[in-house]
Amino acid sequence: MSHRLQQISALIQKDVANIIRRELELPLGVIVGVTKVVVGPDLKFAKILVSIMPATKAEPVLKFLNQNRLVVQQALVGNLTMKFSPKISFALDQTEMRAQHIESLLDKVQGGGN
Repeated sequence: MSHRLQQISALIQKDVANIIRRELELPLGVIVGVTKVVVGPDLKFAKILVSIMPATKAEPVLKFLNQNRLVVQQALVGNLTMKFSPKISFALDQTEMRAQHIESLLDKVQGGGN
């Protein structure tokens, strides 16, 4: 990824996190973190990876985010000083869940060896 795309991704990540916090009414007790933004080379699309806690609320909150992506996108247009604002979509970042699964497997292996 080019330096420019990295800068734009970081800017979108910061702005979207602030927009979610300010503009959207998330269910009580739900925390949404923007973990990564993947921007297409033509800057027309951006996939926003989020982590959602608690994990049991991940699917309905992800659906809520995608249903409200136009609200986020319109707020983002006001913050970006680019010719085009990318169309956004939200996806669940599986990294944390995979890490927890690996840790539990390692705990089982280590516990079984003693």
